[in-house]
Amino acid sequence: MERVADQDIIDVHVHCFVGTGQAERIHRGLAGLRQAGVRQMAVMGLVNPDLDEREVWKLIPEGFDNLGDPLFNEADLLLELTRQSDRMLFPMLDTRMLHGQAQAGIEKLFRRGFRGIKGLYLPDNANDLGIAGIPETFGISPGQYREQEWEIFAFAEAHGLPVVYHMDAGRYGDVMRAIVDDFPRLRINFPHFGIGRRAFASILDRSPNVFTDIAYLRPHIRRNPASYADFIRHYPAQVCFGTDALLHQPGIILDYIDLVKSLNLPEELEHTVFSGNPRRFLGLNT
Repeated sequence: MERVADQDIIDVHVHCFVGTGQAERIHRGLAGLRQAGVRQMAVMGLVNPDLDEREVWKLIPEGFDNLGDPLFNEADLLLELTRQSDRMLFPMLDTRMLHGQAQAGIEKLFRRGFRGIKGLYLPDNANDLGIAGIPETFGISPGQYREQEWEIFAFAEAHGLPVVYHMDAGRYGDVMRAIVDDFPRLRINFPHFGIGRRAFASILDRSPNVFTDIAYLRPHIRRNPASYADFIRHYPAQVCFGTDALLHQPGIILDYIDLVKSLNLPEELEHTVFSGNPRRFLGLNT
């Protein structure tokens, strides 16, 4: 890949899953990404107040290797890596394990330096990730779960925080529309093109504060690049660059940069996907 120093690329979708043993490797990777024009990365960090090692893995999709804390308490390390990276990292709090203390836990951690929220809609075991539902895991009702998620959205909207929220428009479209309607000022990214473009298009049409990203879509885009390029052209102000890479996997981010460039989008639109839309979503222009 051509390395251009004046590129301005922002990845809105990276996961932590690392420990102190990978710090040197991470810093080398960040240095290489800077050379490739990556300016900032939104990194999702988990916190786990209550679940034991057996229970916590029920909320982690298959295929993710955890190189850090066995209970996925990543907040301290992610904030320290953010400081060491000269704020190249944009730390976002993954709230999936904060049942019963979401509001208090979020407020405390945001005072320490978190700048956004990551969530997953897990009302049952039939979600697209194949992981346990939150009501079953914590022994609460679907209504209590929805109330907790709405409290998180309200906190984010009130404080101008971006939210990355994994949700399947095909299965939970009514709930997705309710989120958008109930929180009109909330900047929310439903990643992976909302899991399915056909079901998700009407959500993008609903509000300019709804964003999406191309994370984890590389094999699909490679199979049908023209169709995905057309979708991006149709929603030029709402598609963000995102990868779903882990923090110690800079090669995946570089591959996704190449992927976007291979779509031969108009230069202005390519810049908007790499930088303009991520900046608006994360609130970096304010």
